[in-house]
Parts: sequence; C-alpha cells; structure tokens
Amino acid sequence: ARMKANHNRLLVLDDEPGICEFVGEVAEGLGFEVSLTTQAAEFRRRVSSFEPSVVVLDLQMPEADGIEQLRFLGETGCDAKVLVVSGMDTRVLATAEHLGRSLGVDMLGTQQKPLMLDVLEATLERALVSQRTITAADVRRGLDEHEFTVYYQPKASRIDGRWVIDAVEALVRWKHPKLGLVLPDEFVAVAEDSDLIAAMTDLVFRDAIANCASWRDAGMPLAVAVTFSPRLLTDLAFPDRLNDLIKEFGADPALLIVEVTESAAMIEPATTMDILTRLRVKNFGLSVDDFGTGFSSLKQLYRMPFNEIKVDSSFVREMERDPEARTIVETVVYLAHKLGMTACAEGVENENTLEILAELGCDRVQGYLISQPVPADRIAEIAASWNDSGRTGLRLAWSRDES
Repeated sequence: ARMKANHNRLLVLDDEPGICEFVGEVAEGLGFEVSLTTQAAEFRRRVSSFEPSVVVLDLQMPEADGIEQLRFLGETGCDAKVLVVSGMDTRVLATAEHLGRSLGVDMLGTQQKPLMLDVLEATLERALVSQRTITAADVRRGLDEHEFTVYYQPKASRIDGRWVIDAVEALVRWKHPKLGLVLPDEFVAVAEDSDLIAAMTDLVFRDAIANCASWRDAGMPLAVAVTFSPRLLTDLAFPDRLNDLIKEFGADPALLIVEVTESAAMIEPATTMDILTRLRVKNFGLSVDDFGTGFSSLKQLYRMPFNEIKVDSSFVREMERDPEARTIVETVVYLAHKLGMTACAEGVENENTLEILAELGCDRVQGYLISQPVPADRIAEIAASWNDSGRTGLRLAWSRDES
C-alpha cells in the first residue's frame, strides 16, 4: 500500500450529494482527508484505493443498499470504523449495527437523519487516530515546562425534577508548543509506563482542589471529580497527600470525588481497599468509573467503599436504539440505589437520552449535551447559563444545601 500522509481518512457513501458535502465539511474541520461518492460501485473501488479509516454509510441506496455494503466491508476485511446513517426508524438502525458487528465490521454507531451537527462531530472525533508518537522524554519535558493544564467537564444532577450543574470532572490536557492541544489517550499510558503518572496526578489534584476551594468561596460549591491512575492504587501514602492538599487550600473533602475504574480497583484488592477506605474515612467521595465494562464480581464491588457508580458511555449512547443497553443502564442505576450509592451516566449527547435517564432515576449526568470539557474560568458562565435555562428553571445549583 502507498504511504498515507493523513491517517484520518473519511469515505462517505450517500445518494444525497448535500448529505455527502455536509459530512465531508464536518470531517475536514476535524482534520480528516475526505472522499465523497453517491455511487455504490465507486464506493467499493475507493475502499481499496483510498483506504479510509472511517466510513459513513447510508442504508437506503437506489442500486446496492447499505446492508450489502456492510457485508462487502466485512468480506474484504476493511478495518475502517463504520457509521451507518439513515432516515429509517431506530429499530432498523439498531439491527443494522448488530448485523455489522456480526460480519466483523468495526461499528462506530448509527445516526438517524436529519444528522445533528454536534452529535456527528462528537462521533467522528471519537474515531480520530493519532499520527504521532509521544515518548516518556516528551512527557517529562512537558511536565518540567508546565505545559499540562486541567480542563473541567460540567455534570448535572437531578434536583427537584430539574437537571442542575453542581459538579465537574477534572480532565488533564497538554498544551503542546508544536502539536497544539493533546488529549490524555495519547500521553497517559506513556506517563504510567514511565513513573511520571504520580507527578501528573498530583498536578491534576492540586489544580482541582484549588479550583474547588475558589468556586466554593465564590458561592458556587461544585463537587470536583478526578480520575485516579491504577498505577497509584498501591501508594498507601496517597490519602495523606490528598488530605494535605485539602488543608493547604482550605477545601472541603466532601466536594472532592476520587474516580477509580472498575478493573483498576480489582488489581490488588487488599491494598486498594486500604487506600479507598481511608479516603472515605477522610470524607472524600469515591466513584467507580466505566462500570459494567470490567470483570469484577459484584461481591468485590459491594465490599469496596464506593458511594457513586458511573455508567459507561458505551451503554448510555446505545440506550435510545438498543433495548438491551437501556436495560443495563436501568439495572446499574437500580443496583447503585440499592447499595446506597448515586448513579452517574457518561456520554449524554442529546435531550432524548437525558429524558430517558430522568425516567430511570439516574442521579447525575455528563456529556457533550451539557458541555464539552473547558478551562476552569469558563465553568461559572456555563453553569449559570445552563441552570437558568428551561431544562432547570431559575433554581441555581449552589443554592442547595451541601450538607
């Protein structure tokens, strides 16, 4: 195969030229090289000549329909991620997605027409592949030069029948002098493999706790969640270090939520239980992240001192069109409540999903519908405008008693 200058290559097949152009423009804005066609035969030629990393496929085509194209992609071993779009009902889309998976196609998901710009953008963004290699030396230099910064993604809780922003999740970003804004999936694994993760985690916790204190002092007591690396779950001194930071900034430990992935919590259960229990004793919140994607037993989960379960975004995004995904979300919410925990759903991208989560009694949500991750100084304005909007009425999150 020839050398590909850009690893992010999008091929669109849709019999409506307007849709092809719309998807193409969105993809180009994200950095994809784009190829568009309205012809099924031409599409098949371009799968081999253009070598797409992502395919957007219309189900209803005049000559060869989208299901035939899915079969073709499966038979030729095409490794592109495939997004199926159609004006047909969600059941047909859900079936097409299951069929694609069974044919060995890497399904990116499905979207109903008319396509929504923000949802399409978020979906294509997830499919972007990195074209660069980041080394431990790069990360060390970035840490030394203070290039890492913390963004915050707002979370909304169900309060008096309304969704109110009352929390954020801290997410590390790298403002690289040459590469621009670099996301964690490109550098966290490198940091973990080279023992730089402790310094990076301390940086995030310090920023999160400082902001937590200053938001509270401004009359806006937002809870702040921070993900904790599995590599640090053996560090018995961590709860004390965190407590020292809380004292340094005069923050409230009850407003800090430490997030641990389900699989990480089970690596060394005895040590993990020691660390997590001490965090709860010191009044920190504790959330189990990516719940339902790991292989822990419920017995282990029930023994760990978590007070929140986060429902993984893969189930939340599928919920509208896949009854099984909805059942899983419903069951996790029920389980959380039965165990005396709150349930938080990730990956909320549209109003319909928000309504379903309200029906299921989910306590807290986060996702692009509420806001993408932003620098700390934008949080107050985003929270105020969301909390003043129709979704939540005029009641402000921070008027609530935090006790």
